[in-house]
Amino acid sequence: MPEPPADVTLDEVKERARLAGLPIPESRLGLVRGFLSNALRPIRALDSRTIRTVEPAVVFDPEGGPEAGS
Repeated sequence: MPEPPADVTLDEVKERARLAGLPIPESRLGLVRGFLSNALRPIRALDSRTIRTVEPAVVFDPEGGPEAGS
């Protein structure tokens, strides 16, 4: 099994905040890093190979289907 990725870095927090358009003060980056690390821990620990996939994948139409009102 591959090694889990390293903990979230401050550079990763800065980049995620920039991409999301969130202005995070420099003094709060450590706090946000902790929140992000805790939030990602269960996802990073998950072995996706053990999850049975269901086919076909769902496709969403942003304009709505025939049951959407006109």
